[in-house]
Amino acid sequence: MTSRIQQWGRQAWLWLFILVLIGAALLYYIFGTSPVPDSQEQRNDRAAIKDCWQRHANSPLSPTELKYVAEACEFMENEFILKYRQDP
Repeated sequence: MTSRIQQWGRQAWLWLFILVLIGAALLYYIFGTSPVPDSQEQRNDRAAIKDCWQRHANSPLSPTELKYVAEACEFMENEFILKYRQDP
């Protein structure tokens, strides 16, 4: 009976040790790795969003037209966030 309890105790410690190792590896992967540098496509998308807002700011359009341009810029930003999981 005592040997079964000891064996169960060793297995519990082994599983606990494995879980701690997996947790440490996940934390290192999430927080320890450097972010991936921006791809050319990502830089192009950021530039397009920036250009959209510049055109909105410097455009002699009516308020209604400016609203549509702003909505287009916001749509581009939302698409960027969905695609790259980060703010433009």
